[in-house]
Amino acid sequence: MRVKGINYGLSLYSSYTLPLFDLEEVSGGFIFRKTRGAYRGLVCRFDKRSLETECKIPRYWSKEVAYKTLGLDKHFLYRKLASELDGKGLVDTITLMYSPSDKTVVAYTIYLSQNTSYHTNTVKWVRQLLETGVIEARSYQVSWFMENKNLIRESTSLEDPLEEAARLLTLRGVGVKGSQAYLLYAHGLTEYAPLDRHYKTLVSEYLDLPPPDKNLCLRAFFNCEKCPLSGKCMYSRLRSRLGYFNGVLQSIVYIAGSLKKGGSRGLVDVLVGGFEYLSDVLLDRASLYLGRRLST
Repeated sequence: MRVKGINYGLSLYSSYTLPLFDLEEVSGGFIFRKTRGAYRGLVCRFDKRSLETECKIPRYWSKEVAYKTLGLDKHFLYRKLASELDGKGLVDTITLMYSPSDKTVVAYTIYLSQNTSYHTNTVKWVRQLLETGVIEARSYQVSWFMENKNLIRESTSLEDPLEEAARLLTLRGVGVKGSQAYLLYAHGLTEYAPLDRHYKTLVSEYLDLPPPDKNLCLRAFFNCEKCPLSGKCMYSRLRSRLGYFNGVLQSIVYIAGSLKKGGSRGLVDVLVGGFEYLSDVLLDRASLYLGRRLST
């Protein structure tokens, strides 16, 4: 399969499915292989210059699995957003890579990403866990995770995305941000979006509203219309104004904000080295869209 026009460096960089892949830097880009999780064997070579990707998809993979893993079924949302912003060739090169088949691993990854470097620590920890069953690190994130690992697995086995997210939200160390990240990156539900620091900072320029309340989100089962803070918290307003573009915009803002750090090495450099210049442009596009949607 040949995929044209998707920047898999940026798309993998922002995805909680990243630990499922091995990366190999090659001339002009990198090869990414899905070597962990429920479905394995996918091998793709991505060219950073042409944004073309050649993929070998295992025969036992269904079209649905391939399209979700590679983000092909969500790419239309980024293209639509780009058309509204007259920004073809930028926003529309990103997509959402997610995997319902690997939802438990995605939940593990989100839990282990708290207050640490995602690309340096979290990815390494999750890979160790999947390969050896243990994590060789002494940190409170790992300690809390090991205490809650079985509960996380049980929470993601309910066969209903909202019920799973709600159950996760009851666990120590999981907030509204984590539960929304789970809905977005495990199930591809783009109306939900984690209010990470990059997204919250940008949104705060347009909305002077408090963040969501964990207990109220649980009580309303993520239905903002049934919540006492309906329309009065940042999360509720974003969902009502952005709809299915909420998670799309969050992924773009995360990429833009993270690229600003610079000084990338190792895994980050393989993924997004050479794309750092896109940070300000992506942030400007996201800000323009937010301004239009939130000012009406």
